[in-house]
Amino acid sequence: MNRFSLLILLLFCCKPGYNQTALERQIDSLKNELRKELPDLEKAKIYGDLSWYYNTVSVDSAYHYGTQALEMARQLQDRKLIAQSLSDMGAIYFVKGEIDQALAHYEESREVREADGDLEGIASLDFKIGAVYYRKMDLEKSMKYYLESLQYYEQAKNESVIANLHSNIAVVYTALRNYPKALDFLKKGEAYFEANNMDAQLANNTLATGNVLVSLQDTTGAIDYYKKTLEIAGRSGHFIAEAAAYNNLGSIYTELGDHRLAISYVKKALEIRNREKLESDAASANITLAINHTRLGDYHQAKTLLLHSLAHFEKTGFSEKLGTVYFQLIAAYAGLSKMDSVFHYMNLFVQNASNVLDEKVIEVSNELETKYQTEKKEQQIELLNQETAMQQLQLRNRNLLLLAALILLLAGGFAAYMIFKQRRLKAAARLQQEINRQQEQATRAVLDAEENERRRIAGDLHDGVGQILSAALLNLKFMNKGLKEGKPVDTAIVDDAIHLVENSYDEMRSISHQMMPNALVKSGLVSAVREFVNQIDSRVLNISLSVSGLDDRLDGQTETVLYRVIQESVNNVIKHSQASHLSIQLANDAEGTTLAIEDNGIGFDTAAIDWNSSGLGLQNMRSRLEILKGVMEIDSHPGRGTLITIFVP
Repeated sequence: MNRFSLLILLLFCCKPGYNQTALERQIDSLKNELRKELPDLEKAKIYGDLSWYYNTVSVDSAYHYGTQALEMARQLQDRKLIAQSLSDMGAIYFVKGEIDQALAHYEESREVREADGDLEGIASLDFKIGAVYYRKMDLEKSMKYYLESLQYYEQAKNESVIANLHSNIAVVYTALRNYPKALDFLKKGEAYFEANNMDAQLANNTLATGNVLVSLQDTTGAIDYYKKTLEIAGRSGHFIAEAAAYNNLGSIYTELGDHRLAISYVKKALEIRNREKLESDAASANITLAINHTRLGDYHQAKTLLLHSLAHFEKTGFSEKLGTVYFQLIAAYAGLSKMDSVFHYMNLFVQNASNVLDEKVIEVSNELETKYQTEKKEQQIELLNQETAMQQLQLRNRNLLLLAALILLLAGGFAAYMIFKQRRLKAAARLQQEINRQQEQATRAVLDAEENERRRIAGDLHDGVGQILSAALLNLKFMNKGLKEGKPVDTAIVDDAIHLVENSYDEMRSISHQMMPNALVKSGLVSAVREFVNQIDSRVLNISLSVSGLDDRLDGQTETVLYRVIQESVNNVIKHSQASHLSIQLANDAEGTTLAIEDNGIGFDTAAIDWNSSGLGLQNMRSRLEILKGVMEIDSHPGRGTLITIFVP
């Protein structure tokens, strides 16, 4: 679940939900009120209301009005308004992803309401603080605050807030992997929100349901719920839920291997998050985008996205996200064959993982020490009151048990750290071994292709030019013998010899052209391909050629490889496909060169391709492309023709 957005339902827990039209009317009405001559207290309240309503429409506007409301409330020394303004600002920071700031404002607001005995306000803040602790992945505290809030609202019989709490408690159960409980709470919330037309809350609920179904590996159900979320969020203007649904759909299609569809969904999420300046969420979406670009072989784009996310998470100090970015940068730089960078980020990844483990060990140790000190004080008081030898013995036993538990915990943490470090080192070694194996395999494939080409040329010279020159030499020897014997020159023999030499010359030109066409050397790829295509008899195979973006020449190696791939593909079509028409499309843009070759022949089963053999010349083609870091995809089925798509960056 690490890459799926989990949305906490806190924004609508204290006031009724509105659709987009109602929100706009309410906001316009409040702005009209501000134009009137009003007491400062009334103005401050309107600023607070505008801040709350804008929280689901524009975070910047919400922050603007929220800061004004809090400033005026402090000037007026109105404790109730101060508490509400602090709570509203906490919600704004929560949406922006600034979790520590959100918690600080919520806790300050709670202190004011505790001092004033405002039980309903305390319950509302408990709800929101529970959401903050969930984002900090402190699930125990999150559930504690949620249940305290739920207890109050159940006594007050506030069904709207209870439904929201059910949804949030379900999210915690999801994180605890208690999926049946999570679905049970979500169904309760969904039924209430649908019955009362609360679209904003319903969008949050359906999003959370999709997340549970992802965990249960019900991909189809999860996709349906995320699309339902998009529909509901769209009509309610709930951009946070809409962005999360787009992001989660992108994550699902990433796992399914449909990377282009995944990119299209994540880009929609990123557009919303950038627009609303949700920096942490945008940085997370960039990681998902980078994963898809890496798997498509677009390592440069992946690297750019990851470095952008890295800058953000280094600034915010989000250790777990930093580890994810480091790991993905290892893959991106490996694809770019920049081994120094691979080892640099590999070291950072291992170091970060160790730091995270150390922090967790320290946190647990501190909690245990706190409990230890608390119990020690209680026992000392008991000892002073009772002053018995038996209680002194019990105290020593408890202290020893706690100390032993602490030692065991620290030892276990250290052992876990060492095991984790060893595993990471082994993983790094396996990664390097795999990189070396792929490089060796690519080198061997290139050498095999060159050796096969030499054998073919040698065969052509021996079987073609060699045989013709042998015949010409025989004729010349016979004519030379006659001249030595004083016989007249036989012009027929001379003509035959000349004819044979001319044939051998033509054969040599043909072989030379196959090795490196003159048109390719002089005029470039497009001219060479046109010349090659024009040599094919249209009665055998009708070929159409389409070219775009190739006004300037490519580098020599790229042109040679693409020409050989086209030559090999056309020969394969003629020999094997029984096609009557072949389409060749060449396109070049800023990202690279794309080649598509499609025929209407009998096709074949791509699952039966043996890449370890040289059948159909496919291995030869792929070996040439690997030199240029190019990729080749084959789409074919029996009876449906064949499409070969090639991209060279």
